[in-house]
Amino acid sequence: MKSQIKTLLALGFLLLWGCVPTEPTQTKNDVGPMLIPNPTLVNLLKVTSQIYSGAEPQGEPAFAALAKLGIKTIVSVDGARPNLEAAQKYNLRYVHIPIGYDGIGLKARLAFARLAREVQGPFYIHCHHGRHRGPAAAAIISLAGEGGDHDDAIQILKIAGTSPNYAGLWRAVREYEKPAPNVPLPKLVEVAEVGSLALAMAKIDRVYDQLQYCRDADWGTPLEHPDLIPHQQALLLKEGFRESGRHLGDEYDPPFKAWLTDAERQSQKLEEALVRGDAQAAARSFKAVVQSCTQCHRQYR
Repeated sequence: MKSQIKTLLALGFLLLWGCVPTEPTQTKNDVGPMLIPNPTLVNLLKVTSQIYSGAEPQGEPAFAALAKLGIKTIVSVDGARPNLEAAQKYNLRYVHIPIGYDGIGLKARLAFARLAREVQGPFYIHCHHGRHRGPAAAAIISLAGEGGDHDDAIQILKIAGTSPNYAGLWRAVREYEKPAPNVPLPKLVEVAEVGSLALAMAKIDRVYDQLQYCRDADWGTPLEHPDLIPHQQALLLKEGFRESGRHLGDEYDPPFKAWLTDAERQSQKLEEALVRGDAQAAARSFKAVVQSCTQCHRQYR
């Protein structure tokens, strides 16, 4: 009898314990970055509820789609002039912080910090195609404003499909540190002053010099420059010619634009040859790039 009473008491205790309310389990509402199919916004990536990235909005339907998403501020990291007129029609603010494919400089990093601290979101950050520079900027803006760790930021690049060959962009995200509260931050503008063609060509010359080091090392990484990856340098050369051609004004004639297009095409062949390890094809393509540049300089310098 005593054993039956003990059993009943134990069962009653368990039933009472089951009725005691427990603390709810804390779950993370944000499921992380995700690509969102959209008929008018190419490579649309939702980073957080406040940060999106993607390609340059083309035409009024794209700006209407951004307004429908609840976007308040568009951030262009491309060198092209933002379409202020279309943005204003849909009550969208533009901020222009151009960056390159080789990394994110201090001034741009500070501008992203000011944006995260002071400007109303949600943000849509775009470059040209929305896969490389835009997601890298979105990752840094996320770190500057909403926090998170660098592993989360790197995941943004992975989901966006950012090429690992743009080593400078990945490095900028991995090594980003928030500026101290007392560090002066640059003014944010609708249309930034983009460097001249001469400045762009100076950057191309630096990449060309790096490729010469790689060529002298039989198209490998030079011992004295262990950070140089040949096919990555060829990619930067190609992007340098492409971006220079995109931003040319009407004062440049068709032959000049044709030289840039040819140099871009030969640079792509150089990149492809280096990726597959074909040193002979790489040498031919590099020689063709040099010839294209020499002929252009002979006529326009």
